[in-house]
Amino acid sequence: LSHSTTRARTGADWHLRGMLPRSTGLARAGLAPARTGLLLMVAKQPAVSAFPALTAGVATASDGSDDLEQKIAATVAAHPVVVYSKSRCGYSARTKSLFDSLGVEYHAVELDKAADGAAMQTALARLTKQRTVPNVFVRGSHLGGNDATQAAALSGELQKMLGLTS
Repeated sequence: LSHSTTRARTGADWHLRGMLPRSTGLARAGLAPARTGLLLMVAKQPAVSAFPALTAGVATASDGSDDLEQKIAATVAAHPVVVYSKSRCGYSARTKSLFDSLGVEYHAVELDKAADGAAMQTALARLTKQRTVPNVFVRGSHLGGNDATQAAALSGELQKMLGLTS
């Protein structure tokens, strides 16, 4: 995948596979944005073309970031819930504890234990505009950090995203 520096300001919700605004036509590829009011905090940030396989003909980065972005995309696509975290981070522990209390299996990627953890955190920051951990993805959509995840759980939106309630 190539890395794009294309940016656009939008109020649309985001979707992991492209982190692109709804107006880009991702719906035709089955990559419709998440539709939750709780993602407004994320939605007000500038859009970044994070997975440029969806946008052909964009210049590529030569620093290996493409491989990490591809690895992140594959991980998020392979698991319903992914938590990028650090093993000694209290916020990460609270997020994982929340999923445990809901009885939801999640895939945790401990950035402080991974060989490419620092580079992966930088790639996540490029993709999501969030450098902090935890960095949570639910069903392919970027939810945010601990605060956004806890707020979504309190409102019941997280349970809806997970298909635990209707």
